[in-house]
Amino acid sequence: MKLREKFWLWGHPESCYNHMYGNEKKSRMTPMECCLYLGIHNTFMVPDGEHKGVTVSRRQYNKSFKTLLGVGWECYDATANPEKIEPFIAEAADFPNIDRVVLDDFQRGGKYKNIPLENLEKIHDRLHNNEVRPLDMWMVLYTHEFGVDAAKDEDFKNYIAPFDGIIMWTWKESDVPLIPEKYEHFKKLTPTQRRLFGCYLWNFGECKEATGDAVRYQLDFYREKILAGEAEGVVFHTNTMADLDYEAYDAAIAWMEEHGDEEI
Repeated sequence: MKLREKFWLWGHPESCYNHMYGNEKKSRMTPMECCLYLGIHNTFMVPDGEHKGVTVSRRQYNKSFKTLLGVGWECYDATANPEKIEPFIAEAADFPNIDRVVLDDFQRGGKYKNIPLENLEKIHDRLHNNEVRPLDMWMVLYTHEFGVDAAKDEDFKNYIAPFDGIIMWTWKESDVPLIPEKYEHFKKLTPTQRRLFGCYLWNFGECKEATGDAVRYQLDFYREKILAGEAEGVVFHTNTMADLDYEAYDAAIAWMEEHGDEEI
């Protein structure tokens, strides 16, 4: 297997972040186009954009993803009502590359404490035991949300337990130097879970361009952990600035051209 086959896109509806988070340019790149542009073979799809009146047809996006190896959809709403997972299972019957769902921004400023643990267990059980095939359950977790309060981390392990995998993201580029230290905490929180790393190609946390240096630093670190068998891959964020000549995207593409075809 090639390294690039372990890379994912964090996809959003095209153009949904125009004039937001400090980006004043207008993008038109779709998630599938971005996968081709970055040279990667998997995507999560997060239908953000309701704030701009964007209506997402999951079926239309799934059709565009036909040639991808893996596809995952965001489904945080199922934490309040586990029955909301059913449409994703039904769609998996029509699209064989759908293999997981993900709960974005899981902690949400402490609101995760309002999620009944039995709901997470119900979602996990239904995803793994259904009429189509087993699907995996993933969570987004930010580095500023753990490794600060040991008691909170210990309690949070109860919420991590039902998940198959966790994606570790660093929201602010200024926190990128903390990644090695944070990763050690992350390993302790996820002793049995599969792991992915998130890599922002726009600095959303500080509303400005990401730098090529920060991207290269992260990808070099993440590659080491993938090769060591400690993590499964990397998730690039996102398609919504990919066609705007920002240096972080150029750095990511150059890195993928150098390392993407390595056999792992």
